[in-house]
Amino acid sequence: MTSLKDLIRAAQDIPSQDDIEIPEWAPGVLFRVRGLPAKDWEDYQNAQARVRLQQGGGGAEMTMKSNKSEIVAKALYDQETDQLVFPDLREGVAILSAKSGGIVNGLFNLIRHLSGDDKTFEQKVKDAEGNSGGGQL
Repeated sequence: MTSLKDLIRAAQDIPSQDDIEIPEWAPGVLFRVRGLPAKDWEDYQNAQARVRLQQGGGGAEMTMKSNKSEIVAKALYDQETDQLVFPDLREGVAILSAKSGGIVNGLFNLIRHLSGDDKTFEQKVKDAEGNSGGGQL
C-alpha cells in the first residue's frame, strides 16, 4: 500500500499553460509558463518585505523589494524543448529586468495564478472540495 506521504510526493499539482506567445520578444515562438512550488513563492514573499531595526533604539525601517523578473525567469520554458529559457537565473533576471515592465508583469500575474497565489484560502478550499472524491481537506 502506498503511504500518504508517497502519494503527496508523486502528485503532479503544479499547473502550466502552453501556447504563450510573446511577439515582442520572439514572434511565432511558443512558450510554456509553469506555476512555482510553495518554496519559491515563500522565498519571493519573504524577500519582498524586510524590516531593518535602527541601532540605538531609533525605530525600524521597512523596505519593499519586488523582483518579478526572478519569478518569470524561474517559470518561463521553451514549449518545444521543455527547457528553461533562462537556466542561469542571474542572467535571466538581468535580461528580464531590462525588458518591458508590462510584459514581465503580465507573465508574473499568470505565474501567480498558476501557482494559486491569487486565490483566497476560502477559494482554495472550495476548489479542493470540487476536485476531491467527497473527502475533507
